Amino acid sequence: MKNKKKIGMIIFNIICIIIIAVCIIIQVIVNNDTKQLEKRSEELDTLITQTKGGEQIETQYTHVEDNKFFLKIPTNFQQLDYDTIIQKYSGDIPNIVFSNDEININIVIHMTENSMKNDEIADFNNQMEDIMKNNSEIISTNYYTVDGHNVGQIKLMSHATDTNIYNNMICFSYEDKLVIITFNCTEALRDEWENVGDFIIDSLFFTDKN
Repeated sequence: MKNKKKIGMIIFNIICIIIIAVCIIIQVIVNNDTKQLEKRSEELDTLITQTKGGEQIETQYTHVEDNKFFLKIPTNFQQLDYDTIIQKYSGDIPNIVFSNDEININIVIHMTENSMKNDEIADFNNQMEDIMKNNSEIISTNYYTVDGHNVGQIKLMSHATDTNIYNNMICFSYEDKLVIITFNCTEALRDEWENVGDFIIDSLFFTDKN
């Protein structure tokens, strides 16, 4: 009888330890989720950034037509008209371009008709890196998820006729089509504006969930 009671107490203590451990794990998970949500909320609410030299850049959330993804765009940037876009870009013409007055700092949004599934983004990003490294300087690559949408990222320095161009480019699938968004500026402006480009590109969020 004593042995049975002793075994019962051991089992009871083990169960209590397991319950306490589970509660601790759940609390840690909840705390981590809460911190991540608070951080994301703070990021969404922050609309002002600054250049390296301290110039404050005010932004506002903008979306393309009726699509359910948003990006912070500087309020003093203008959307280029189609004629200006086709003069500035050759080949595959982007849908929308926001630029500063000098048109040497740009946010380019390209809604392609190319079929692209969410789970194909990683491979596509790797293929793009392989292609671009032949005539561009690859600075870094990244792959992450935003609101269930996989996002590939490549930072690179490309060569233009009279200067080099810094690009922070992301790609993702939206309604099973490839979307490419790029922040770019001349090489001379990179040091001053690179962190603003990061702020803009990192602001991407979706109101639909993949």
